Amino acid sequence: MSDKPLHNRLPPLNALRGFEAAARLGSFSKASTELCITQSAVSHQIKALEDFFGQPLFKRINRAVELTDAGRDFLKTTRLMLQQLQHGANRLHFYNKPGLVVVDTSPAFASKWLLPRLPSFNQQHPHINPWVYTNYTQEPLGHAEVDLAIWFGNGDWRDVICTRLFDDEITPLLCPSLLEGMNSPLVPEDIVKLPLIHVEQVERREDWRSWFVKAGINYEPSTQGYNFNDSGIALDFAAAGQGVVLGSKLLAADLIAHKKLLAPFSISIATEQNYYLIERTGSSQLQNVITFRDWLVNSAAL
Repeated sequence: MSDKPLHNRLPPLNALRGFEAAARLGSFSKASTELCITQSAVSHQIKALEDFFGQPLFKRINRAVELTDAGRDFLKTTRLMLQQLQHGANRLHFYNKPGLVVVDTSPAFASKWLLPRLPSFNQQHPHINPWVYTNYTQEPLGHAEVDLAIWFGNGDWRDVICTRLFDDEITPLLCPSLLEGMNSPLVPEDIVKLPLIHVEQVERREDWRSWFVKAGINYEPSTQGYNFNDSGIALDFAAAGQGVVLGSKLLAADLIAHKKLLAPFSISIATEQNYYLIERTGSSQLQNVITFRDWLVNSAAL
């Protein structure tokens, strides 16, 4: 064995997949089947690791194996490293697709604003292929392996370039069929007679209570009924005639244009948070990413 200090050396990396598979499956034999190598090869990989660390990583129990305390500890590191390697390998595939642009955003923004406009982008730039990655969280761009992001918030994210895309408002939105048998024209007090659809405040801070206060109505809305954490799904539910939602005029624009939803009142609340285009700082971008970015900014300005 080398006299080089252990903390400056790496274990045999080709043995890590065998170790992870054997630990996960509890069997050298099952690990060999999954990895398409012989059981003897898996055994040699594990022995190489144990020799390196100078201690057992598995307890051999008849035909099964069980991790030792040291093995369980090292398994955490192994899984993390293999995941990072997989992410890096996936990223390299992008270089085989020179027209690819990966965009991270929420499911609501993707379905209600971005996707309806992508055919127009494709007609203008058929050589560029957007890949829309929807996510409820806002992972750092380097971790998420995306080129651009469209996030909802205050624009105070660190180490990125933020470009505000929209100013939005929320207002009661409902399906025209819900107006049957109600006063004409509809007045704000009529809203209390309808089932309210709630959107979880993690996505926005404004709620029904805020709207009733602005409308001058002394009414404490119940939280009972339908609750959603995705404003896009809430809009679709309202368009299906299931209630009235305090919804984004930006995201509902197409539904309103096609008369699937109505915005019966001029009373609305400007949202404290809005949508921003997010870019990395200090990195040069490919031309296809720049083209898609410019299209986004121009489309938002229309």
